[in-house]
Amino acid sequence: MSTGNDEHSTTAGTMVDYRIRVINIGLIVSWLGLVLFGIWGLTRAGDDQTTEIGLLIGLGAALVLLTVAPWRSSIQSAVGDWLIVGWSLAVLIAQLVVILREDLPSNGLGFLVVPFFAAATAIALPQLIVVEVASISAYWVALGESSGYTSASTATSLLVFAAASVFILLVSVRVRDQFEETSSRYDELVEHEADLAKRERELSSLYDVSTAIGAGSKISDVLPELIGKVADAVSAPVGLVLRHNGDADTLELLSPIWVNGHIITTDPFAVSLQKPGLAQRVFISGSPAVVDRVDGEDRLLDELDAKNAAAVALRVGDTPIGVLIASDKDHAFTKEDLDTLAALAVPAALVLDQMSRYEEARVSSQRMTEVAEMKTEFVSVVSHELRTPLTSIIGALRTLQRPELRGEDDRANQLVDMAAKQANRLRTLIEDLLVMSRLEATSLPVRPIQIAFDPFIADTLRTIHDTDDVAVEIADEATVVVADPDHLGRILTNLVENALKYGTDPETGGSDVTVRTSRVGDNIRLSVADRGPGIPYDKHDLVFQRFTQLAPNATRSKGGAGLGLSIVHGLAEVMGGRVWYEPTLGGGATFTLSLPVKEEQGSRE
Repeated sequence: MSTGNDEHSTTAGTMVDYRIRVINIGLIVSWLGLVLFGIWGLTRAGDDQTTEIGLLIGLGAALVLLTVAPWRSSIQSAVGDWLIVGWSLAVLIAQLVVILREDLPSNGLGFLVVPFFAAATAIALPQLIVVEVASISAYWVALGESSGYTSASTATSLLVFAAASVFILLVSVRVRDQFEETSSRYDELVEHEADLAKRERELSSLYDVSTAIGAGSKISDVLPELIGKVADAVSAPVGLVLRHNGDADTLELLSPIWVNGHIITTDPFAVSLQKPGLAQRVFISGSPAVVDRVDGEDRLLDELDAKNAAAVALRVGDTPIGVLIASDKDHAFTKEDLDTLAALAVPAALVLDQMSRYEEARVSSQRMTEVAEMKTEFVSVVSHELRTPLTSIIGALRTLQRPELRGEDDRANQLVDMAAKQANRLRTLIEDLLVMSRLEATSLPVRPIQIAFDPFIADTLRTIHDTDDVAVEIADEATVVVADPDHLGRILTNLVENALKYGTDPETGGSDVTVRTSRVGDNIRLSVADRGPGIPYDKHDLVFQRFTQLAPNATRSKGGAGLGLSIVHGLAEVMGGRVWYEPTLGGGATFTLSLPVKEEQGSRE
């Protein structure tokens, strides 16, 4: 807390300046009064002037001392107030001498100026009372010599003078209190202005940091600008960031670092949290710290050849993620520097954490993409390698199935038929894997043409086994669909085979499958419905996923790898259409394909 003698206080400084100005005015008036007193004393005719000369010399010497006195330091203690008291008494004595020597009528105004001046210099109340009493006494002496000490006029004049003196005293006390209150408010304004200036600097630094953060999307782009702005905020030429590696329990230096306005790329460097050092201490404790002199025990600061350093922890919530360090400042780091670093560390930590996560995800995504590309390439190569010998095997089996080559042994013929069936299943699986890999790699070629939809459906159904009982309901409108015939044929084949395989009626044991077409706006819809057990509600979102087997036991008994519907979904999308599932009314499953259509010329007026 500041005291009245604290020259560093804003209030005290303002009061001192005010009192010095009043004292300077008093000195000027006093010198003018001394000159007039000298002229009066030296021009007195015929009388002995020894008294006047002696008084003039004494007053002059006293005034010289008052002029050269160290008022700025004196008035901050009681010495200054007593100097003003002595000054006031000298002026009263000079006035009294002139009045008595010249037998002049006493003028209360001259004596009243002295306590007014003392009050204006804001001396303490006890000293002001001394001056007031002295001025009243001097005025009483002057009145007594001219009008008598006991006369009514003397008493009346003295009473009026005393009242005026008391009024000056009261006004002085009130003015002093008001001045101190005003000065106190001024102090508050100054402190508030300083606080606003500090906040403005912090906001400016935060803005600079935010600008640096928005400079790029990678740590390598953002880091140099970020630590450069932070270092500049505390006037430090060197700045760096260390990130925590939880696996190794170390703090790793992020490259590059900031040195004298330049970006310096560094070799990999890490410090163990088990070793002593500024960064380790700040990271573990979470509290900012300063090292004013590097003692050689800190490996990181030794490597930097730093002469001093300040560090704050980088935290996301309650979790420390690293340390921010500024070093080599010309002067010692202050508490304000630490506050600034702590304020800037908050957004820096958030951004560095998010960018680290983003880069990790990006690297992971790149690796996954590379793995996916390798997988696709592997599946493609293997599929091609398998298709060549498989085609030869299927051709040989079909040759053996020709009537003229079939043997008399029925068991041998069954084995050939079974081998041919399984070879065809294997070929279908290989083709599905190849199509799926190309869909994933977005490398499946699409060759759309105009297809007459109705004949195409009939031709495709004839290539599928056991479709004699499949009902077909064709829309009345003749339509032409724009699609790749190979992809459209595979979609229809997969949907119909899936319905025949899983759509067995649980009561009759037969497969009741219906293929319908309908026109909805600028799209034509192809629906394949069955009357089987349908798909459980909790599995509706899984039907188009790869390798999905909703009923594993049925899948093992009927075959299938769970790729058919996933291929249907992918082929529909690459042709600009879509496919979805909905339950069949009365039980079963319905899959619907929607594709854009093109009117045949002459089909509509």
